[in-house]
Amino acid sequence: MRLLLFVGLIAIVAASCRRPKELARTTFPAADTSKRVVVKDSSASEEMAKFTDSMLTGIHSNHIDFNSFSGRAKFAFETEQDSKNGLSVNIRMQKDSIIWISISAPVIDEVVRAVITKDSLKMYNRLKKQLVLRRLADAEDLLNVPFDFNTLQDLLIGNPVYLTDSVYQVIKTPSIVSFSCDNPRFISLFNVYADDFGLQQSKVMDKGEGEVKRSCELTYGDYAKIGARKFPTTRRIYVEEKSTTKVALDFTRYDFDVPVSFPFSMPSSYKRM
Repeated sequence: MRLLLFVGLIAIVAASCRRPKELARTTFPAADTSKRVVVKDSSASEEMAKFTDSMLTGIHSNHIDFNSFSGRAKFAFETEQDSKNGLSVNIRMQKDSIIWISISAPVIDEVVRAVITKDSLKMYNRLKKQLVLRRLADAEDLLNVPFDFNTLQDLLIGNPVYLTDSVYQVIKTPSIVSFSCDNPRFISLFNVYADDFGLQQSKVMDKGEGEVKRSCELTYGDYAKIGARKFPTTRRIYVEEKSTTKVALDFTRYDFDVPVSFPFSMPSSYKRM
């Protein structure tokens, strides 16, 4: 898939920061999607079907539900042309309503602020004095990103994205369960922990035989228990198309169901893009 909106926001940050350490990438041991597993033994097939149903129930039980969210994270990113670290991002969300993102750099403070709703994207870049106002559908075209509001919300809160009940090629190990699932636009691969079906990694790939294989890989870790919620405080995002973009996101603060506000004023002197 093409760059996610969060990566698109990062791409316009022009702050001068020190070069980060290389963002290490772990191997993704997911199932091979080139063929489906054919089980000839009917009893084994029935057993696997029961396990798959149990696994999906476990994954859904780990779904992070919330009314509001407020978090702060350190992050770094790398592309072939640029790399930054020492940045921070504040994220606020009202479930199914609004996402507010503010990206800051040392010394110069806030660089980018964005407000995303189900219908619109509003964003300004303080360094370039630019203002972006778009319908969300048009913003997808602008940033070359196939996403919707709910997908972005799940990505930021730590829920699986592009998970469907169309599961195949389940591979069990003592520690990790890998499986593939199908939806109309993508093939998705998942790794979940064998003990509680918590999400460890996922990968989304375009269907088709395009010349350039596009994919987005996400790794989740350092889970924190917050009431009944299991929140992954670290994320690693790798987007591959013609080049690779790497993002490291490490939450230092996270609060659920607290009062949140979404300040956004449109500077009249900024150039509208």
